[in-house]
Amino acid sequence: MKGSRVWSVSATNFADKALISTVDCPWSRAPNAGASHTASFNVNDEATKAHMKAGLLEPMERFIVVEDGGVVTYAGLIWDDNYTKDDQSLTITHDDIWSIFDLRIIAEDRTSSIPSWKKTYSGLSYDTIAKRLIQLATTGIGRNIPIRYEDDYTGGETRTYNGYNLDTALDAITEIMDLDDGPDIDFRPEWAPDGSLRWTMRTGDLSPEGQTIEVNLAAPKTDLKGISYKRSGRTMATHQIAIGEGSGIDMLVATASRTGPIALEVIDQFKNIKDAAQLQKNATSALTARKLISQIDFDIRADSPRFGNMWDLKPGTLVRWYSNGDPRIPDGWHLSEIIKYSGNVTSDWIKLELQ
Repeated sequence: MKGSRVWSVSATNFADKALISTVDCPWSRAPNAGASHTASFNVNDEATKAHMKAGLLEPMERFIVVEDGGVVTYAGLIWDDNYTKDDQSLTITHDDIWSIFDLRIIAEDRTSSIPSWKKTYSGLSYDTIAKRLIQLATTGIGRNIPIRYEDDYTGGETRTYNGYNLDTALDAITEIMDLDDGPDIDFRPEWAPDGSLRWTMRTGDLSPEGQTIEVNLAAPKTDLKGISYKRSGRTMATHQIAIGEGSGIDMLVATASRTGPIALEVIDQFKNIKDAAQLQKNATSALTARKLISQIDFDIRADSPRFGNMWDLKPGTLVRWYSNGDPRIPDGWHLSEIIKYSGNVTSDWIKLELQ
């Protein structure tokens, strides 16, 4: 994209950044899940030689950060690299911040005494409980990640976490996100005022207030391409079994059912739930969320006047789109939410995925 730049940033202090030159560097952003991408380099390129010598492409030591017009669009920790001698190429694999939360236990006691650790949150919203879990995962020596948080919100929700379950932060927030009334969660990478890398944790309804992108898929001339419409029933179910705490005959179980053209049964575990009423709520919520998914995707130019700049593009942004006369896409105006957007520093197009 015009104005795109790629940086290498220290994973130790989230500063010490340096511009790097890539052959190819795709990226994406989505709520509620992580993303993994690769960046390619020519090791015969003088700039790449300098990058390697300076340690700017080292796994576990550096983040790859993509920006457009000064706005960070993606940040991922380098996990792997692969050098191929035949074509003198280097490919690095980098995953966004969610990959770190998959390897962070929420228990504050991470010694052999961890089974006795216990933490209860009550009188809070799900949003704030998720915030507390991420704070647990980023507190302690060598565990800091610079994250800006929303204010606390009171509510009627309660969660108890026990060390013997060995929950990671990703396990714990996923259980909350998967509830029908659970929040969406997004970690937005950005530059801090001092130029270092940080993230903002966004929870709840992620659609920016007052911001809607409008597109006409039926217009004879359009700045869109790659329009596709798909549906999937792979997450559907007619019978939901929720497993709570306990094992064997003492295992806490709740179920929820509904009719459908074909019987489909799924099992989800909620190992921190001891209360039968709460587990029943989880089972009902999980079943409600298992529905036929309709999704429309299209590519839009990164410099499209339909949105101001990359800062205005966020997971959760609403898109009002119109179709007419297409043999497959439903007619009329529809309102969908951006569940993912992606691009490449080599392309002037952004792909939007809407549900």
